[in-house]
Amino acid sequence: MNVLKILLLVSLFSISNSIKAQKVNQIDTLNCPITQNDLLLSGKLFASAAPILLRVYNEDYEYAVFQLGKRRGSIYLYFKIFTDNVCVKQDQPLELYFKNGEMYILKNTFKVNCDGTAALELTRRDIKKLMSHNINTIKFFTLKKDYEFSPTEVDNQNIKFYLHCLKLYKVRKKR
Repeated sequence: MNVLKILLLVSLFSISNSIKAQKVNQIDTLNCPITQNDLLLSGKLFASAAPILLRVYNEDYEYAVFQLGKRRGSIYLYFKIFTDNVCVKQDQPLELYFKNGEMYILKNTFKVNCDGTAALELTRRDIKKLMSHNINTIKFFTLKKDYEFSPTEVDNQNIKFYLHCLKLYKVRKKR
């Protein structure tokens, strides 16, 4: 009789532990570098991953930032060139050339501006493509000049990791 009670207690304990293990948020186990504060982007809360700094190909002092973020349920790619008077048109393409030779085009959805900023809302197809391929070259076209960037292997790993983290991340409501 005592053995039966002990077996029952052990089974209940193991079942409760497995239920608790299922309630652990997946993003908590990944140690994701996602930050969110109370700042608003177009009136909405957003979260962002760490920026990836890219140097313009064949230039010493021209850089751009490649940053992934999330607003509502959508993941965005923010791309900004740190050079004065770089005008970007809406629907201006950002071409991605993968290591397998394939080219993929993302279109800027951000308004026309001359501060070198592009914002692209990524579709599921875009995210799947970025997760499954390594980027060899990024070409960004502006009104006066075309820019080319070559992400490293570490940059490619970070892009995939940040996308995975943002897919799991829930943008928290304002306190």
